[in-house]
Amino acid sequence: MGLLHAWRMQKLVSDARTAYGRGDLLFVAGFDIDIRARVSMKTIRKEIDKIVAAVEPIGWECVSVQPFLASVQIDFIRRE
Repeated sequence: MGLLHAWRMQKLVSDARTAYGRGDLLFVAGFDIDIRARVSMKTIRKEIDKIVAAVEPIGWECVSVQPFLASVQIDFIRRE
């Protein structure tokens, strides 16, 4: 992961701040899972927790986490 992961997290937080500042009501985040790498559920849950912990302080609230084929989609709504 390393630097690439840090850059992606930084971009995710930046996108979340931009959407919040624009007044969007919904923000969607997610990531792809490399099925050939045999990623464990523990690692996937850890990544979900990192994303939620990074986005919620901005003013979003996580409302759903859903798998979609080889990816995970995380939906946030604006907290008022």
